[in-house]
Amino acid sequence: MKTVSNLVQNKKEKFEISERSFLSPCAIVPFKHARNLSYTCIVKEYDRVTEGQIIGLTMDENTNEKSYIHSPVPGMVQSIEECFLPDGTKGACAKIRVEGAFSYLGKNLPPSEWQWYSASELLNTIAEKGVVNTFGSGEDLYRQIVRCNVSQGRFVIVRLFDDDPSHQTDTFVASHYTRQVLDGVHIVAQTLKAQGIIFAVPRKSSIEIPDDEFGTMPVFTLEVDVRRYPSGFRENLIHLIKKASKTPEQKIFDRVSRYSLFVDPETLYSVYEAVTFGKPVVETFVHVTGSCLASAAMLKVRVGSTIRSLVDQCGGFRSKPAKIIVNGMVQGSEVIDLDTAITKTVKSIAFVPKKQLCDQVGSTCIRCGKCRAICPEEIYPDLMYRHTLGGKQIGRDMLRTATLCSGCALCNSICPSRLPLCQIIAALRDKNEDN
Repeated sequence: MKTVSNLVQNKKEKFEISERSFLSPCAIVPFKHARNLSYTCIVKEYDRVTEGQIIGLTMDENTNEKSYIHSPVPGMVQSIEECFLPDGTKGACAKIRVEGAFSYLGKNLPPSEWQWYSASELLNTIAEKGVVNTFGSGEDLYRQIVRCNVSQGRFVIVRLFDDDPSHQTDTFVASHYTRQVLDGVHIVAQTLKAQGIIFAVPRKSSIEIPDDEFGTMPVFTLEVDVRRYPSGFRENLIHLIKKASKTPEQKIFDRVSRYSLFVDPETLYSVYEAVTFGKPVVETFVHVTGSCLASAAMLKVRVGSTIRSLVDQCGGFRSKPAKIIVNGMVQGSEVIDLDTAITKTVKSIAFVPKKQLCDQVGSTCIRCGKCRAICPEEIYPDLMYRHTLGGKQIGRDMLRTATLCSGCALCNSICPSRLPLCQIIAALRDKNEDN
């Protein structure tokens, strides 16, 4: 496996606390949050909704499995319209004007005794509260657990650091909400009926996992050199786990595969809140940064807030940003509208000045082979790109190697022609996995 060091060099702010974001007069709630899931709106214009009320759902016709979106605020539905999404596309949304009392915000909610719940009860709660797994591109956690239950090797792999070196949301949540994250691991392991748990932690991390935390369940702590990139994607972790599983006690973890359950601290915090207090996912932690801003912040943001409102809370702009990047400088997406809505899968927003950007002019592939040389999984991004555009026919076996892609986006970063190689491979990977 190949890695690079110091891929992204930026000012590392260390946050000791998170601030709750400003509450906007209106919430713009998109009906797309998780990968490959578009929700049907079940409210209409002028309906009154409560905080946490279900306003969107999607159902798998084959299994009758349902996923939900909840209103992040109480109020009245002003309109059903179209808005910009954090992935750079457009989609339907509900615009809700804030009115009335909150059901969860500011309330002292009694904790449940979830330890006595059955696995099916826990699974139903995770589904009903709309928990999305923000590890990777973001998928409905309920569906992932169901898939994992019918696969070999029911392991939970917990990454306690960020996959993209330009943001620090997961690192912050893991460090400052360790107890809630560990309770979230307990809940997921109990739901999955897990055979073991692996914690991937940075070397010299201050996070401690008590020896007796999970009783007799096999637990393995894997130290990762997070200075090297990529190190936190699914394929990276599988490689490191199999390499480190040498002792007889650790040999069980050699069965970890891409079909095991990989989760991050933000997902586990959502699981904890959903199961312990019955709170649907209406908030998310977002790292807001960039030299264009008056100040950086770690914010706990209401789903449906806009990027503009976060800029206002950070004191506005010191200079005009050339690009707004969501979810990491290496693998993130560019957005063009400050009124883009925050969804459950947003972890960071960076406001980048022009002087920090390289040449963005695209051209045709020059067949330099740099994308092949840098790819940690040793696949051929250029061939897949040319095949997708109809200029190069490749075999089915080579197409299937797209499923090995971790999404690290190193091919994009090295390409002199500025081709969207990673995005093309991601589309092929999703198609292969769906089949």
